[in-house]
Amino acid sequence: MSASGSRPRPPAEEVLRLMELIERALAAQRLEELAERVLPGVAGLMRSGSALLYVGDSRFPVPYFFQHGLQPETTPEIENLCAEQFDQISSQADLQSIPVSTDLTFYPLRAEGRCVGLIGLTAHEDIFPAWQDLLERLLRSLGTIIDRLAERTKSERQLAHLNTYLTVSSMLAQSLDLPELLEVALYCCMEAVSAEAASVLLLDDEKKNFSFYQVEGPAKPVLMTATFPADMGIAGSVLQTQQSEIVNDVRNDPRFYEKFDSESGFQTRNMIALPLVAGEEQVGVLEVLNKAGGSSFTEEERFLLLSISEEIAFAIRNAKVFEYVVNTYCKQRQGQNSCRGCKRPLGSWTPCVKYREASIF
Repeated sequence: MSASGSRPRPPAEEVLRLMELIERALAAQRLEELAERVLPGVAGLMRSGSALLYVGDSRFPVPYFFQHGLQPETTPEIENLCAEQFDQISSQADLQSIPVSTDLTFYPLRAEGRCVGLIGLTAHEDIFPAWQDLLERLLRSLGTIIDRLAERTKSERQLAHLNTYLTVSSMLAQSLDLPELLEVALYCCMEAVSAEAASVLLLDDEKKNFSFYQVEGPAKPVLMTATFPADMGIAGSVLQTQQSEIVNDVRNDPRFYEKFDSESGFQTRNMIALPLVAGEEQVGVLEVLNKAGGSSFTEEERFLLLSISEEIAFAIRNAKVFEYVVNTYCKQRQGQNSCRGCKRPLGSWTPCVKYREASIF
């Protein structure tokens, strides 16, 4: 779409409209606001019956599709076409237009050598030659603006993930009332990745069976008393391989253990499953289930939960160690039934000091 010396220049009035449109785009703080501000103006400026914006940049959590003036019955098909074309051109370096049909053309939006999205326009063939300069400037500007919004979104999401990790880590480090803290931790995990449920599957002492140590979500009343063999299901596979997994279609995964869905009425669609390992000790598995809105879990979300799962594993291991010490040393050798008034505390052991000060055991 290089400029040509013989190409007619658009009137000054249209140049002013372009500048106003870019100013409105620059003021947008979110993609939704950008689309609302610019799509009607893009359609009007380019004499198009309708305009659409598709953003597939990976720095956003999901692809976005916005439209102005499209017929409702054609919107799903056009959105699918956008996704297909974006995947095909995302690695190309040029800015060539993509005729999709006789009355619909896609234009790549690029910034810093990457494709961040597409603009789609419906127009008559005899309109574009006289408006090529306007269109090229518009595409460059929108690509740059979307790139800026993508960087902001990525930074905000990373900051939110960091806050989630620090919140969970600081709570679990207290080692007090572990079931209650795990309840809060699971809710934090669910909120961080927009999930509907989560659970901690704990290995028994023989490492042969899972029990649901903590569950949050609709199936909690059924699962809190449930056990199953540690070599079954996606959880069993993750435990054996010691590799976390995203399974975005559990119904087509032969490892999926359907028993608990049948008993609870909860329908598992997708999950992130992560092994809980404290040092070299296998503790269990963390599962986060059903991305809200029917979306898929992402690698970024898996990495966030991976850092949290390590904190959960050590918190559970430390709680089990402390319980063992209390039962074998405090209760048997000292005859103590409570940390209150203990005359022989393990003063150099942080959990002992915290439990004694809280007097909750």
